[in-house]
Amino acid sequence: MEPAREIFELQALEIIYLAALTGETGFPGLAIDLEAETENRQRTLMNAQMRTLEAKGYLEIDFMGVAKVNEVLHQCIAAGANSTSYLCQLVQNGDKPSRIYYFHQGNTRFQLEHLPETDTYILQELYAQHEMMFQVIERIPLLQSLEDEGESEQVFFEEPDLKRWAEGLLHAGASLYSLAEIACIDKEAQVIRELNLVIDKNLMWMLQREPEEEFTRDRVALSMAIEELCLWLQAE
Repeated sequence: MEPAREIFELQALEIIYLAALTGETGFPGLAIDLEAETENRQRTLMNAQMRTLEAKGYLEIDFMGVAKVNEVLHQCIAAGANSTSYLCQLVQNGDKPSRIYYFHQGNTRFQLEHLPETDTYILQELYAQHEMMFQVIERIPLLQSLEDEGESEQVFFEEPDLKRWAEGLLHAGASLYSLAEIACIDKEAQVIRELNLVIDKNLMWMLQREPEEEFTRDRVALSMAIEELCLWLQAE
């Protein structure tokens, strides 16, 4: 039997409010800047987040006015807000890509999945490295067993410009799977390394960034892609 775990559904501003309770002004991966807002506007926004979090049962305000956050949620938000790096996974099967962020600091691991349909975030605690690896691999789009390989092969061999090639395949309905390690340096996000899979029907290519900032492109089977992903994650 799997251990029970809590799952939290949050808005971006709710995450910013929870991060503020830990002493931080932002959260990695969320491009929200409230510095341009007036002090009164910021206070109004944060008070609104406090009320919605109370309504969800994620936060309680005691008779002294002290905010008490759900223990698991507080632990994860604190770990994420103070992270020096994190993983960002992007899965694009259409116009709206899904993004999943993975954080690991100390003994705390969790994933934060952005749902583009509702513009909300699902936070779930992860218990171990292997569980995170399973979540990462499970999100690889499935290959289709179709027989029209010729057109994809022709696109592959005739287009040397990787950016135009990838954009052309995505426009034609291919899927993109991307995994990047991002460092938080002086409040700025910097990609350290990344691995990309472009999937067109029953064909898969792996794009990797070389030290010289150039990308290499290789045809791979699903088993090889999973093996490379595992090695990539273990090198974290």
